[in-house]
Amino acid sequence: MSFDTLLAEILLWLLIILLMVWSIGVVMIYNVTGKFANEPYDVVLSNNVQALANVVGFSAGRISINLPRAAREILVTDSKDRIYIQIVNAQGVLLVGDDAIPWVPHSENVVLDKISLRDDEIGDEDVRVAWLFKRVAPDTEPLLVQVAETRNKRNGMAARIVSSVIVPQFVIVPIAVLLVYFAVSRGVTPLHRLQDELRERRPSDLTPISLKSIPAEIRPLIEALNDTMAQLDESLSEQRRFIADAAHQLKTPLTGLRTQAELALREGTPERMQVRVRHMLQAVERLADMTQKLLVLARAEAMSAHNSLMESVNLAELVPDVAREWATHAMDKRIELSFENFTHDSRVQGNARLLHELFANLIDNAIRYTPEGGSVAILISQEEALYVDIEDSGIGIAADERDKVFDRFYRVLGTHTDGSGLGLPIVKEIAALHRIDIALHDSALGGIRVRVTFRDSVSA
Repeated sequence: MSFDTLLAEILLWLLIILLMVWSIGVVMIYNVTGKFANEPYDVVLSNNVQALANVVGFSAGRISINLPRAAREILVTDSKDRIYIQIVNAQGVLLVGDDAIPWVPHSENVVLDKISLRDDEIGDEDVRVAWLFKRVAPDTEPLLVQVAETRNKRNGMAARIVSSVIVPQFVIVPIAVLLVYFAVSRGVTPLHRLQDELRERRPSDLTPISLKSIPAEIRPLIEALNDTMAQLDESLSEQRRFIADAAHQLKTPLTGLRTQAELALREGTPERMQVRVRHMLQAVERLADMTQKLLVLARAEAMSAHNSLMESVNLAELVPDVAREWATHAMDKRIELSFENFTHDSRVQGNARLLHELFANLIDNAIRYTPEGGSVAILISQEEALYVDIEDSGIGIAADERDKVFDRFYRVLGTHTDGSGLGLPIVKEIAALHRIDIALHDSALGGIRVRVTFRDSVSA
């Protein structure tokens, strides 16, 4: 199974967790089993040390130990473990048994005749030791009585208990893995259904995915996907409308161009043919202007996801350059075109080419809709943000139409001025790309004032 799928990754982590829990359980079982295995053998060991202590007596002013050989053999005989016995006096002198058992020194806090148990070592072997201190006479020092036993029986019992618990788990664990695989497979079934549903869809089908029978864990993902498809559907619809509008707008000058060409062919004199040709040239110029603006608009939309193309742009250089390009048009209409800069720092982050188009369209509109002998003023200022104001003494725009002029191919009626209806939509698209604000206000010159506000794009 490849581990690049969600199901395989879930199973892998569950298997790792299961093995970790199983390993921890084995260790805990072994420790608990060792404790339980000690208890019955500790009882026997305690009885043995008590029996050994009972053979110690005191007579004629001397310590006596009544431990016949047969009793001693019974005490130390075991088929699996080696047993050690020991009786020593307060000075550590061995009275009976093996001196291999580590000696326990007497202290005043020791309770006489109390049996204690401990783990110890004799040589290289682990042993369990039961011991007590016994006073054989009122005025005598206590004796240390110890019985030690190796741990073979204890370890054997612990191993049998552990194996009896663990061995069945070797069968249970694979069964658990299979059950987990089955459960997880069932759990990801909605994902498979979703996959099949998306595969069966046509590329143009952007209807929302039904949330019925969708688990709560993946519902946010489906909702986000539905939102994305809704935005994509809206974008595609807008593009289809734009293409339809563009085709309609391009059809008009093309139709006029064809009509003028047909009429030119019918004219009998060169003078009348020149008139038709001039009309054809005007239609071509309008068509070229509209085509160029459509390309700019498409370029602005395509760059909306490429902020890496942004650079530092000095508006104090860019805006006057754009104004100089339109100076001839202003002079042809005897319009006074002025520029003023009231700030020392006019640098912003943006795409120089698109910002050039933005100001070109605004200045073009200002000159186009300003009557002969009027004025157009461009000002750069800075307060809480960087502003570029373009004012004119033109015909202005009614307040209820100021939002509509940013729609594609919308033109204010009664202006008697040629235009494509794409200038301000281009401005709107470029402004959205640069996160700058465009607002229309009444101008002190009598026409309209367009304020371009740079807030987030100001260069450090």
